[in-house]
Amino acid sequence: MLNNKIKIAIADDHPMVISGLISLLSPYKHILITGTYSDGNALMNGLSNSNPDVLLLDILLPGVSGKDLVPLIAHQFPDIKILVLTSLDAPAMVTSMLRRGCKGYLLKGAGPKMLVDAIEAIYNGEEYIDPTLKEQLLQNVIKFKTDTQHQSIIPELTQREKEIIRLIAKEYTTKEISEQLFISYRTAENHRYNLIQKLDVKNTAGLVKVAIQLGLIE
Repeated sequence: MLNNKIKIAIADDHPMVISGLISLLSPYKHILITGTYSDGNALMNGLSNSNPDVLLLDILLPGVSGKDLVPLIAHQFPDIKILVLTSLDAPAMVTSMLRRGCKGYLLKGAGPKMLVDAIEAIYNGEEYIDPTLKEQLLQNVIKFKTDTQHQSIIPELTQREKEIIRLIAKEYTTKEISEQLFISYRTAENHRYNLIQKLDVKNTAGLVKVAIQLGLIE
């Protein structure tokens, strides 16, 4: 049991989820819910008043997504620790959210004890990842490092390649990339092809997935 109450804010667009979390956390007297929000705009407007220690954040929020909210929160409210609470179980998303500044990632199917453990852990300055996802992340790293085609080496990208891959991740077409970076269409297409070869994937979707997993992009 902690001596100080942990102030919690919840951001989720499903009223039943919010009600469920309130009921689930109510028996824990060291946890105090100070605010609940159903979209990104309401969250950003309300954080200064609710002043939480920990924010339970869903990724799939209407308007501004949780993914885009994280850097905004980190800039405006640097003391708030963010625990992602979502149904998205892709390891690549875990990596992306942690790189953006979240301190924890938990699936909505987690039980009360796991949720409280996660809240307490990040409140105390630790990171917490859902055990199921943590195992998947570990297996992905092992698989990549033991793949002889990759020779256990994380490929290095040039600054231009990083710019290209970030635009690809934002779903820019080759034509849009060429216009954005003031390069020819053929040069942009060559960069795309070279990135696919360098990361040893079959297509653009695979390119973005591996790049996120390796921390090459957020």
